[in-house]
Amino acid sequence: MLRNWGLKKKFIVLFLVLITLPTALFSLFIYHQTTIALKKQAIEDIVERLDKNEQHISSIITGVESMTSYMIYNESFRTFFRTPQNEMSEIDYKNAINAIKGYFTFQLMSYNYISSVSLMAKDGNTMTIGEPITEKGQILNEAAIEGEGIPVWSDSYEVISNWSGRKHVISLTRVINDLHHINDPIGGVRIRIDQSILFNDIKAKQPLQQGNYFVLSTKGDVVLHYDQSLIGKQYPNEELKDWVINGEESAYSYKKDNNSFLGVKKKLEGTNWLSVAVVDEGELVKELYAVRASIKNMIILLFVLGVIAFIGFYRSYIQRITELTRQTMQVEKGNFLANVDVKAKDEIGILGMQFNKMVKTIQKSIDIEYKLKIKQKESELKALQSQIDPHFLYNTLDMIRWTARLENAMDTGSLIEGLSKVFRMNLNNGEMWIPLEKEIEYIQAYLELQKNRLGDRLAFSIFIDNQIKEKFIMKQILQPLVENSIKHGFNNYFKQGVIKIRCYQVDNQLWIDVIDNGWGFQPASEESTGYALKNLRDRLNIAFGEEYRLTLLESQEGAALRLIHPLLNGDNLKVTHKKD
Repeated sequence: MLRNWGLKKKFIVLFLVLITLPTALFSLFIYHQTTIALKKQAIEDIVERLDKNEQHISSIITGVESMTSYMIYNESFRTFFRTPQNEMSEIDYKNAINAIKGYFTFQLMSYNYISSVSLMAKDGNTMTIGEPITEKGQILNEAAIEGEGIPVWSDSYEVISNWSGRKHVISLTRVINDLHHINDPIGGVRIRIDQSILFNDIKAKQPLQQGNYFVLSTKGDVVLHYDQSLIGKQYPNEELKDWVINGEESAYSYKKDNNSFLGVKKKLEGTNWLSVAVVDEGELVKELYAVRASIKNMIILLFVLGVIAFIGFYRSYIQRITELTRQTMQVEKGNFLANVDVKAKDEIGILGMQFNKMVKTIQKSIDIEYKLKIKQKESELKALQSQIDPHFLYNTLDMIRWTARLENAMDTGSLIEGLSKVFRMNLNNGEMWIPLEKEIEYIQAYLELQKNRLGDRLAFSIFIDNQIKEKFIMKQILQPLVENSIKHGFNNYFKQGVIKIRCYQVDNQLWIDVIDNGWGFQPASEESTGYALKNLRDRLNIAFGEEYRLTLLESQEGAALRLIHPLLNGDNLKVTHKKD
């Protein structure tokens, strides 16, 4: 198949396959690989930030838990937890209280995220340092009792502060056991951490450059989040929440609002919390914009250079070869005036010069041999025609006509008489001009013969103005028009064909309309009326010039032709002969 393609098509396909397509595919490959690499790097960065956040939170958790462990071994705390109410006025108890207040004042000043600390002795004595808080801590107390001295961290929950109103805190609740009898509880402690301050502290330590950071519990409750309205509630995105709680993979991609997001999670050791970072994948590939722009510019540059190379190669080689091919096809059609414009002396230019030389040689051979042979054949034909005796033809047809009548074959006699009339008027002693009346008689005889052949499938009518009957007209000028209607207009026609001929005078011109109800011209143009009509136009043009012509009229059915002929009488006919 490739062998039969033209040079232009081959070059375009090769340009697309070998240059444009590989460049586009390679660029897409680079873009894809770069996207994967940057996404991988982004995930690694997010995981690294999560690790640092985990370390920071873990250090806070460890620090708070260390405070509660310190209470087990510190004498002041043991004094507070073990002193009964009737001994609270003792100096040792007061010194213990002052030591505890000093210790926690230092802690509150050192760690601003610690909101308050509540101590609860076994006999019901309580002590609060820091922000006064009102809360429902029964569930927390039960969880701490079940823990039997193990630190129990809560999720975020709402409390009422006497200083700032409603707020969310995270608390550590722990039962304090006796140092010497490790299974005997002597009191409890609850350290509350302000959720919003803790979250801002984490962000300040390790800001997430892209996306959002938050902490969920294993139950799906929001522990830390930039949106404070979600604190203590179930995370609203069910798909993401299910992955955080139950998903095995540490990274997860999902769609929301026609955007793609990437989530990364990390378990916070020592708690039932999971830290989560979610980023928009569109933001991850922002760094690709510069690479994508470079790739785009490279593709455009290569394409422009390719187009320039294509145009240059096409104009320098392919266009010249296609022009040579086109001129060769003209010679094949018989046009020996074909010529190639030679603009260069390369191999294609030499081929063009050889082509021009070949065409001139062929044209010369035609002028010398072919035209001479045509003239010879014309001479031989005229010699043969001169040997035919018209009178012998007329007399023979007349004898056959009378024989048919004697045999009572009247229809046959009429047909032979019509044919004889056609032959007699056709020869007409070699005259070129005949009266219009004679031409109409000839056409009528011709149509009568056709009607006898076609029967009811053909009908005709002829109208001629009496004042123009004696005007002269070119011989056999109507016969091609009538023959065209019968041969083409009524071929395989489904109803009766009707031909109307009207001859009348318009100013100094003779107009003859030939109208039929046949198929018409397809397509309706003067260039599609056949060789006979073309020959008729040429005869009119040679004899009278472009003013007198054959035109195609608009018709709703069939074909309508108008012959415009000069109005000739005996005098101006002689003038025409003299000019000829």
